[in-house]
Amino acid sequence: MRRNSGMIGQRISTTTDSASGAHDLFDNCNGEIDGRWPIVKKVTTISNSNGTTFPEGSTSTFSITTEGFNNDDVVYWTIANVSGTSLSAADFDLGLSGSITITNNAASVAIKPTPDGLAENNVVKLQIRLGSISGRILNETGNLTVTDAALPTGTDISSSFYEISNRFINSQTYMNSSADYNGPYDVGEVQTDFTGTGRVYIGVKITASTTYYNDIPIAGVQVISGSTLVASWIFNTSTGGSGSGWRTHTNQISGTSTQGFPVTPATASGYAYGTTISETTNVGRFSFRNSTGSSYTGADGGIGDAYKLSADGGSNTLATVGNGTISQNSSTTYYCYRETSGSTRWTGTVMRSPTYSFSGGEYIRVIHALTGPTNYQMDPDDSLYVAVY
Repeated sequence: MRRNSGMIGQRISTTTDSASGAHDLFDNCNGEIDGRWPIVKKVTTISNSNGTTFPEGSTSTFSITTEGFNNDDVVYWTIANVSGTSLSAADFDLGLSGSITITNNAASVAIKPTPDGLAENNVVKLQIRLGSISGRILNETGNLTVTDAALPTGTDISSSFYEISNRFINSQTYMNSSADYNGPYDVGEVQTDFTGTGRVYIGVKITASTTYYNDIPIAGVQVISGSTLVASWIFNTSTGGSGSGWRTHTNQISGTSTQGFPVTPATASGYAYGTTISETTNVGRFSFRNSTGSSYTGADGGIGDAYKLSADGGSNTLATVGNGTISQNSSTTYYCYRETSGSTRWTGTVMRSPTYSFSGGEYIRVIHALTGPTNYQMDPDDSLYVAVY
């Protein structure tokens, strides 16, 4: 005779999904075996719209079928990590757990893994639970491979600065005098894999044995996506032209003769940049000038407006990568440079752009000229650096 008839022991209400004590367990077991009371809540199937994959950046819809549930009953889902890197709520648009409501013994939930540009190789399972996110597991998927979104194409210039200068230009030979170099600018390029909001950092390191022969004119910086100019800072006026939003650090950064910029982009990002770049020259900062005042080094002038964005009065002209590809505009046109008179050899100085939102794969082009005399040459592999952070 069944216990809950009240004839054996005290009458106790049981639930359809749990039991306690020998009599209750016996009743639930018998009821489930012969399909009679009590009604057992089950999740009979779980299907994934993406099969056995769980692609980053794409929505996977998980559909469940159930038995024994009433309309508006709630079940809970959790994502369990099987292998790979540890998971956090930020890895999925809905987090690692949630709830769904049953209607006609069916329910679904759409979840999208968040692209993060990392190769994590995670394998997970989606579990359906009763009562709470820590409740009994009613069913779970098989292993689901979280396929990483394609990594952005490009070079990592966020972990360390990238040397971008093309060559050393012997201004003494080119000009056949000590006059400022009036020849064309070089354009160096690097493709960055950085994604998100960041800034472009330009660093100059002194490598010439006589430091005041290390004035490197920088006419401008462009950011290109595909074949479209998306940001352009051309420093061709006394206030910086379209690059007026750039800011400079004002102290020398100690370095060594070993090739490489003295600090990482992360360290450089922590410096103070409260100083607006202007015509003021000083050791350890960048300035806007149309002559450096030092023989054989620097340039006679900057470049024209065509290389600016149309919104800044330009023509969206892309700077052509290579040696001597952009002519100077006139001796009254400005450029940006680091004043090196009185500075210490091997030290660095940095300036940074306004913030820009990178999608990954953009090209950064730096319009520059490493000019100097025959006997005091800069190292074209260790003088002009760029980073994004």
